[in-house]
Amino acid sequence: MAEEEEVAPKKKSKMKIIAPIGGVVLLAVVYFVFLGGGGAAEEEAGVTTTTVIVEGPVIEAEQMTINLADDDARYARLKFAVVLPMGGDAAAVGERFPMLKDSVLDVVIGYTAEDLREAGALNTLRGEFTAKAMEVWPDGEVLRVLITELLVQ
Repeated sequence: MAEEEEVAPKKKSKMKIIAPIGGVVLLAVVYFVFLGGGGAAEEEAGVTTTTVIVEGPVIEAEQMTINLADDDARYARLKFAVVLPMGGDAAAVGERFPMLKDSVLDVVIGYTAEDLREAGALNTLRGEFTAKAMEVWPDGEVLRVLITELLVQ
């Protein structure tokens, strides 16, 4: 009988250790399976997920006539527009539109008529105008700038 008494306490002490470990393992399995707590899966999803921004309204500026950097009197007639994201606030963009017009003016007066006639000049201007727009609206209120008219005299 003395032997039986010794065996029973050993089983109880093993159960006291195994039960909490089993509970922790069970909780970990539930977390990973049902709550998606896997670091590798989240990293993979972050790599493959892309956000597509849909273009929305277009706001066109008034026509501008700008003196160019030529020695003789040369002018450019320019119209441009900004593209807002879908659902963008046209009123909020319109309030800061004069700031973009001022920046565009600063860019264009640095060009000569010959510069504006070169291949790729429109793409360069679009890029410069869009960069200026990102300075005026840094929170993404404007996606890009379009050039709707450019006439060089």
